[in-house]
Amino acid sequence: MSLDDGELRTHVARTEALLSALHDLPDLATRSRALDAVHALVTLYGACLERMLRHTGEDTARALAADELVGHLLLVHELHPDPPATRIRRALADLPGHPGAELAELDGTTARVRVRASGCGSGGCGSTTDGTREQVEAAIAWAAPEVERVELSEDTPASRTTETLIPVEALLRPAALGGGAR
Repeated sequence: MSLDDGELRTHVARTEALLSALHDLPDLATRSRALDAVHALVTLYGACLERMLRHTGEDTARALAADELVGHLLLVHELHPDPPATRIRRALADLPGHPGAELAELDGTTARVRVRASGCGSGGCGSTTDGTREQVEAAIAWAAPEVERVELSEDTPASRTTETLIPVEALLRPAALGGGAR
């Protein structure tokens, strides 16, 4: 059986709906058995995937992880070859329209993302849109489901560093003018 990407997405959505419906089964014993069966099957498939990856090289593992469906399966089984920070940086770089989001820090299950402010001209005025926030949060949830919290900060012109390498005052001191220390 070979499904194209569209058919796969439909199948994934249907599968998620079926799994969610298991929690609504009125009979507690039936619900428990069904959830145990799903858990046993997922554990078995995860063990199979782990064994398959042992027989591949790093390049093959990364190629497999780059496939949308296989990559997500590797995430579910905690077998993805890339660490969360790498996956997050890649996901942010691939955002449509690239809103200038970059991972500032990953602290446990909290990702701190700096987003270039937009909306008031090219320099930004601190008005990151809700759409950008949603895009960033969705990209991180997909790329690194282990991240539980996303904190956004805006990279506005005022927040950018304005340090100069050599302060002007240092250039005007007598030593810099060739007078030497007196």
